[in-house]
Amino acid sequence: MLRKSLAVLLSFAATEVAAQETSFLLINGTAYPISQLAVSPVDLGFWTPNFLRPPPIKAGERRQVSFKAPADYCQADLRVEFADGGNPAIWEDLNICTLSKIKLQYDRMSGVTTASYDE
Repeated sequence: MLRKSLAVLLSFAATEVAAQETSFLLINGTAYPISQLAVSPVDLGFWTPNFLRPPPIKAGERRQVSFKAPADYCQADLRVEFADGGNPAIWEDLNICTLSKIKLQYDRMSGVTTASYDE
């Protein structure tokens, strides 16, 4: 497990040549403004820096987001942070290589995240 984790961490540090441009339409289906968005390989918690540009995405708004992802994986987790200071939320096991549109939904009381998406 340590070797796999190290390999994934090194893939994040890879050069631009080993990265692929990833882009999708993000729809904020939560009741909270989203201020940050990061990605990690599934279940590893090695989060990229925030790639969401200001201003925050208000509830109900949509925005095209783009970032460079390591070329050697497609399955990823997404983590958002909210502008109101609420706890971050994570959506797990999404195929970012084929993702074209995603609507994130979150129930802060239960901590349950759901997503509907087009590939």
